[in-house]
Amino acid sequence: MSLNRRRFLMAGAGILASQRFPVIARGKESEKPNVLFIFSDQEREQVPRELLRLPQRERLEQHGIRFTHAFCTTPQCSASRATLMTGLYPHEAGVATNVDNSSLGRALSPDLPCLGNVFRRNGYAAGYLGKWHLGNDKNGLDDFGFSHYRALRGQALGNAAAEWIRSQSSQPWLLTVSFLNPHDIYKTNEALQQNLRDGVTLPENHHDDFKNKPNPQREFRENDQGKVTLSWSEKEWLHYRSYYLDLIEKVDSHLETILNAVEQTGQRQNTIVIYTSDHGDMGGAHQLPFKGPFMYEELLNVPLVISHPQRFSQTVTCDSLVSLVDFVPTICAMAGISWPGKLSGVDLSPLFEHPESDVREEIFAEYFSKQKWINPIRAIRTKEWKYNLYTGGGEELYDLRRDAGEMRNMATHPFYESQLREMQNHLQRWRVMSHDPLW
Repeated sequence: MSLNRRRFLMAGAGILASQRFPVIARGKESEKPNVLFIFSDQEREQVPRELLRLPQRERLEQHGIRFTHAFCTTPQCSASRATLMTGLYPHEAGVATNVDNSSLGRALSPDLPCLGNVFRRNGYAAGYLGKWHLGNDKNGLDDFGFSHYRALRGQALGNAAAEWIRSQSSQPWLLTVSFLNPHDIYKTNEALQQNLRDGVTLPENHHDDFKNKPNPQREFRENDQGKVTLSWSEKEWLHYRSYYLDLIEKVDSHLETILNAVEQTGQRQNTIVIYTSDHGDMGGAHQLPFKGPFMYEELLNVPLVISHPQRFSQTVTCDSLVSLVDFVPTICAMAGISWPGKLSGVDLSPLFEHPESDVREEIFAEYFSKQKWINPIRAIRTKEWKYNLYTGGGEELYDLRRDAGEMRNMATHPFYESQLREMQNHLQRWRVMSHDPLW
């Protein structure tokens, strides 16, 4: 079945089925909503929620929609953040990889429409607190529309966000709060010294021999950041995974102060709260830690919750494919703001009332380099398939229905040749339309 025919059939079925979900609570239409945008660093969606205590996340989900299949546009901090600020894919925004002294990324240009300056021009007070990672921030972020900026972390960040929210009274506001964790998973010595929580197990796709996988994956494990784990026992991997859950809970604990400030100032009903992350973490899947030159689900699938009591009277779960490039058009639609430039994503708000329908049939992702180790990748994922093109040589094709752990690369299997060609063609079309510089 073609992708276009599948989209038509699934969308029709979804709209009919979704009539069972009375999810929208109507509020005042004329009042501009506040926007509280919270995101973490390196948090994957695929975590055992039964082992976690996330009372603040659940607090958001009580009057919101949780997207279980939200995907970042790249598993790299700066480039993904560029998407969240501009609504463009990383190569369109000009931020191909990380922006720091050890990497090759270029800083985000203030000439592009950015979340801060667009909302500010529409009458919003705009603040940014926490990790920026998109260029020199020593003189603040006023060029990007954020008149208030402080580079804080942890509870100090939560306290500063609450203080700023309490100070707002005369106009609608947009506040971005960027937490550093669970990025501290890189502190492996600390991870191995923490208590091991009950119930933590190795992922089913932990043992991977990289047979028939592109070479950069093995190179990362044996010659790059993965080297630290080469001698690890299974117990040490368990400590790594357990510590990762600790860090996610730590971020959640910092949210309480912020959400309390919104409620105690009487602004909760008219405040949209978004929670997501820039990318995931491998967590020992395929015997890989951290992030690197690969497009596995553990890296691309990130949490995404949009909470707004005026719209949602209950918890809604949506399993449709969505991308972080859809974040800007969605928030603009919810706030009634026109974006003064190109947007590469789609508005997700139709899914609020019809969570079983689809707004897109595929998501795209890209990768440029690990520090100064250049290894570009382009990827396309549908509900059933994933295709990764390593532009330096190598391909991956995964049947996600039968191989959710992405262990069996079918790119060279003759039986899947027609599916391979279809995915190649769809990826090629996107690369042309988005003016991929590597095309």
